[in-house]
Amino acid sequence: MNVNRLLFLLFISCGFLNTLQSQSLLRGISNWKTTEIRAYSVTDFISNKEVEVGRAKVDTNDIFEFKFTNSDIEKVILRGANFYAWLYIQPKTTYFIELPEPDKFVSSMENNNEIEMLFFRLDSTDINYKILGFEAWMDETISEIYQLKDIHPEQFIAKVRSFKKETSFLYDNFDSPFFFNYVKYSVGMTVDNFNIIGGPSKRDKFEFYLSEDSLHYKHPKFIEYAELYYEKYLYQLDKEIRLKAEDALRQGSLDQFTTVLMEDPFIQSKKRAEFVTLIMCKEAFYQGYLDRSLIFELLVSLSKESVFPEHVLIANELLNLFNQMQVGMKAPDYTLSADKHFHEYKGKWVYLHVFDPSSERCITELSALKKLQAKYGNTFQFVTIYPSKEVYTKSELRNLDALTWDKFPIDQNHPMIKSLQLTTYPMYLLFDPNLLLYASPALSPTPNGRYETIERFFNATMKQ
Repeated sequence: MNVNRLLFLLFISCGFLNTLQSQSLLRGISNWKTTEIRAYSVTDFISNKEVEVGRAKVDTNDIFEFKFTNSDIEKVILRGANFYAWLYIQPKTTYFIELPEPDKFVSSMENNNEIEMLFFRLDSTDINYKILGFEAWMDETISEIYQLKDIHPEQFIAKVRSFKKETSFLYDNFDSPFFFNYVKYSVGMTVDNFNIIGGPSKRDKFEFYLSEDSLHYKHPKFIEYAELYYEKYLYQLDKEIRLKAEDALRQGSLDQFTTVLMEDPFIQSKKRAEFVTLIMCKEAFYQGYLDRSLIFELLVSLSKESVFPEHVLIANELLNLFNQMQVGMKAPDYTLSADKHFHEYKGKWVYLHVFDPSSERCITELSALKKLQAKYGNTFQFVTIYPSKEVYTKSELRNLDALTWDKFPIDQNHPMIKSLQLTTYPMYLLFDPNLLLYASPALSPTPNGRYETIERFFNATMKQ
């Protein structure tokens, strides 16, 4: 057993830490080689807005510690330079966790590698304990009965009803509203969402899961269920209502649009109409069934006109999220170093290479990348960005030295990370000579599953 891990387990077994009266404590050991871990609280589950709530140094024994002051259950995400993990933090609770050793071939961008932490001495009254137990039971039950869905649907329905009855019996009396709603909406997204004869109707689902006046903005499972129920809802509306809604959209009138939505029996109120509009804006932005200028117009109107503070906040967060770089947009003038800015590359195609000198996947592409740069470097400007670290190993330095073009270390909070949505290593992006984002991600120098590489594009551009 790793010596540091043994020391950590001994530390836990001695019960050395006591929870402070007004704080929650999280003490962990990391098997990822990182010097700092940051904690973020998810403040909105529609935009998935994260707010930094703490930073912890990882000491020489790989141990780190956070202190949280929270009055309610919060979802907290732990991010290192190349991973993330999450848990729920219950007020006035102590947590002992381990971040397990990374897989050899994982990507090195923190948004791409979700890992499952290990809990030690997790109390049976803790929200994480309850959720893990419930989900294990639900997954096991569904796996046992799912095969009956098409073969013996009547047995399947009977077993679903039995499961729901048992769930209600076991969990209805829990004194945690958060856990009660977690169970309720988890069931709604699984066994109550199977498309079977005899299953709950759209009205049944609305009356049981969504008809109450309150909207649980701070509950992730409620938001997930609402997004599922109102999926592509513009096209679920009755024809007469949909035509009026589409006319309101053409006029760009938020008030008219929400007034029309209120005619739908599964929306009814102004508050819910605005809530569905927010869900619709998020979905349509990524799926492309509404013009993006219209989406922005609706969100701006919501941010200025809504009388519901939650909707103002969510609209603003979605606007911030959607202002990330999209294909066709001009790149901001990113600061790459003290004496280099991105706009200085204007006039040439820019092939942006997102690189991790410790990643085997990145290293395997170096030879092909160097050959491309030697052949096309006069027309295409190669630029590499890589994670900023306090110390690089000798092998990492050798890999960086192999890159003979412009390269820049960037911190994980650099604006490029968020606005360009850099989610993995290696990753490539292409900008045209006016620095408009042309492809994200762009093809790599090595063949993909269809034997395509970026060289074909380079070659065709050179011939124009």
